[in-house]
Amino acid sequence: MMMLVWVLIGFGIYYMIKEQKGTGFRSDGRTGPEETLKQRYATGEIDEETFIRMMKTIKG
Repeated sequence: MMMLVWVLIGFGIYYMIKEQKGTGFRSDGRTGPEETLKQRYATGEIDEETFIRMMKTIKG
């Protein structure tokens, strides 16, 4: 029974770490494609139409 508790705690920790990494930043410090696209749109490098089209492409 105690082993089951530790396994559940382990899965909980794994899930929390996994969810944190999904914030747009990669573990090597670089940003993911969606975050990069958002930054390009925010700085005016691309227009809204291009942003929407590229975001659809990224998400598949």
